Amino acid sequence: MPGLVLAIDRRFHALPPLTFPIETMTDAERRIFFEADEKRMIQRMIVVQYEKVQAASDFRFRYPSRPPQRFGSETYRFGTYVNDDQASATAAPDKEAALTRAFLRTHGLASPRTYRIARLARVTDPKGLTEVIIFYMENADSDFAPGPLPGADQDGDVPIEGAEQAALFGRLQQAIKVISG
Repeated sequence: MPGLVLAIDRRFHALPPLTFPIETMTDAERRIFFEADEKRMIQRMIVVQYEKVQAASDFRFRYPSRPPQRFGSETYRFGTYVNDDQASATAAPDKEAALTRAFLRTHGLASPRTYRIARLARVTDPKGLTEVIIFYMENADSDFAPGPLPGADQDGDVPIEGAEQAALFGRLQQAIKVISG
């Protein structure tokens, strides 16, 4: 499939790729771009995650792009929510949240407890062997007191809807431009 080429707002700084397996199903590569304050606390972050099914796995990416969101020339599955990233990392120390938080620490960066997130995901080949996920994340700590997030679903996320969802997607579109793909 043709490659995905993105332009990231120049206010974001790039880190080296973070690669890791996801169980025995896929191999992931995360491209991370960040904005931090003077204390090196992440304020905004973009994560572009590419996944490829491992050779020995019979796993396949099979999901519809629903709810759909057009981004560039492709249609993605789209969602917006607030996530307690620290709780996710604690609950699953071998998964993406924990691995990313540790990776950021090795680069002298501090992670907020909570993020406001816009997420785009799509299967990138007809056989279901590859996927791309684009996360646009904002530090949401000032909006939430410590403890469980009020109104959280079974995954611990608080859905963002309506005008707030549209505004968050608008900020994603300002920070990330599709050049091709």
